[in-house]
Amino acid sequence: MHEKKNLTIKETFALALKNHQNKNYQVAENLYKEILKINPNHFESIFYLGSLLIEIRNFDQAKSLLQKAITIQPNYAVAYVNLGIALEELGQSQQAMNHFQKAIEIQPNFAVAHFNLGYAFNKLNELHKAINHYEKTIQIDPNYALAHNNLGITFKELGKPLEALACYKNAVLIDPNFTLAVNNMSILLKEIRLTNLTQANSSSLRELILLLYKRNDINHTDICRNATTFLFIEKNKNQISKIVNSDSLLLKNQIIQNLLKEELFLLMLQKSLVLDQFIEKMLTKLRYEILFTLVDSGKNVLEEYLDFIISLAEQCFLNEYVYVQSKKEINHVKKLINEMSNKKEINELKIAILGCYIPLLSNENIANILSDYKSKNILFNDLINMQIKEPLKEKKLVNSIKSLGKISDAVSNKVRGQYEEYPYPRWRYTYSNSPKEFSTFINNQIKPNKIKVNHKFYNPNVLIAGCGTGNHICRAANYLNANILAVDLSLASLSYAKRKVEELGLKSIEFLHADILQLNNLNKKFDVIESVGVLHHMHDPIKGLNTLRGLLETHGLLLIGLYSEKARQEVIRAKEFAKKNKFENSFAGIRSFREAIFKEKTDLLLQKVSRGRDFYSTSSIKDLIFHVQEHRFTLPQIFKILENLNLEFLGFCDSEIKNQYSKLFPNDKKNISFNNWNEFEILEPLAFSGMYKFWVRKKSQQ
Repeated sequence: MHEKKNLTIKETFALALKNHQNKNYQVAENLYKEILKINPNHFESIFYLGSLLIEIRNFDQAKSLLQKAITIQPNYAVAYVNLGIALEELGQSQQAMNHFQKAIEIQPNFAVAHFNLGYAFNKLNELHKAINHYEKTIQIDPNYALAHNNLGITFKELGKPLEALACYKNAVLIDPNFTLAVNNMSILLKEIRLTNLTQANSSSLRELILLLYKRNDINHTDICRNATTFLFIEKNKNQISKIVNSDSLLLKNQIIQNLLKEELFLLMLQKSLVLDQFIEKMLTKLRYEILFTLVDSGKNVLEEYLDFIISLAEQCFLNEYVYVQSKKEINHVKKLINEMSNKKEINELKIAILGCYIPLLSNENIANILSDYKSKNILFNDLINMQIKEPLKEKKLVNSIKSLGKISDAVSNKVRGQYEEYPYPRWRYTYSNSPKEFSTFINNQIKPNKIKVNHKFYNPNVLIAGCGTGNHICRAANYLNANILAVDLSLASLSYAKRKVEELGLKSIEFLHADILQLNNLNKKFDVIESVGVLHHMHDPIKGLNTLRGLLETHGLLLIGLYSEKARQEVIRAKEFAKKNKFENSFAGIRSFREAIFKEKTDLLLQKVSRGRDFYSTSSIKDLIFHVQEHRFTLPQIFKILENLNLEFLGFCDSEIKNQYSKLFPNDKKNISFNNWNEFEILEPLAFSGMYKFWVRKKSQQ
């Protein structure tokens, strides 16, 4: 605290500004107001208090103060910009643009003014005007990372993905910690397929993909297919295909030798599921060749390929050893295990090869030898961490997770059993985001619809009903000031999720072992509930949804994810194929099923199932094809369920789907017409191939 009588206005303002800069907003606000009691026309206090109020989202008061600032100093360009920002947030877009333009009149090379005007034009869908102002911003200030990012967003909306990617890349090169640009770049690379590339843009984009693979704040599986494209542009896929399909040894071929030392290839194996049948075939053949070369020779003739073998062991662990293994390989692996157990030596090459066939923790003797081992090879240490230390940590974390008691529902117990054995999905890295207010997030999710958000969402209590291995938690953890309860049937999934959350340093997250049907026993209500990919695995999804509805606060919002009957036709066909051919729900059965699908040449619908990412790991195949319980829905069924439960539909989440919808139904300004959405899915039956993801609330909350 300061002594009023001892401070002049100048000194008080300096103190206010210091607190403002240090984000001590309440202290700063009080000091500015103190000055204005003495001197109501003190310009600096009026302007900075108005700007502070924008930062704490009090736009009405900010507007009044900044209008007053302009009357005092009509040629102060920054005041016009800040007033424009307040007006934009208040929905007064045209007035906001007028003030941005006035700022530019006063100061033509004012980068911030051009940026905000570009943003305003973007919101009005005047994309070419937006581009002009973003480019002007960058011309004035080449290091304006946000302008590069927003220019990329605009190019994407115009259907120019290569230009968008270049902009995102520029933003990240300027600011490597700019997570929004990193995410935008990664998501775009997930959505598009890069074909017919020139040598020039091929080189640039390959550099971009390598840049992303070197980071640990994205989901690398999202960009894996495009990474594959670039690997084989340079290596010539046809030539490699001939080599792989021949009877010759791969390791004796120079092209293969070069590929196995390629940085991007190694990173791809370490960090993402490989989603390519041809690469899987090549890796399977290489693994076989490496095993027999080592075991039969009895010599370390493969040392130069150690980094590749370690990377392959990490890939096999990520895909949960889904690659086919011959009886001969299994016998050789047993021989290798016996040899290593008897000698009790640490041979990194042999251990890495063993890790390509079994998780190292599964052999107690080897796991004990390696538990305190420290290698000079950083990559080998990463393998030990991945296959031994992290799973051991999960086993310990199980004891720290609270439970609501024994799960009684028979179907829930079957589902629990599946995920105890195979937690889904196994992931290494995920996207990093800057925390944002839930109000900003929800309106971005449901746009073009928009809702007023209760003040209680500034510190929301969030329930993740069915958190799985935690990827969904990480996204929800970015709601500003959120308190999260993550619930799941499977302790194995919860311990995996808890380990990942701790690694990422996420706070205010509690874990609970329970069935959704038990959650009434919490005697607690939530501002936000998210249940994606969960209800359709319950015995009675409607009963589960009704339980969640009862846990919602009056003002609460609920995110739901359900399978689409129309969009899952290839999955239905694959399930029928598995049943008809009596493929067992086991390791061997899954491997045999996958081999049969790969060999299928005539059934196009059946072939299609092998193109999805869930075809490339054991747990995801079990989830996709061999799940013990699955319901699918049509949109009329969902809309009827919502009506019966008195729930208001607020909008789907997927922006690409909504863009398609808006072109077909431009008159539905909020994108919430049930009839139109049903008609849309008839026209676009594969639109919801992931699942329906949408937000709802109780109808009483209008």
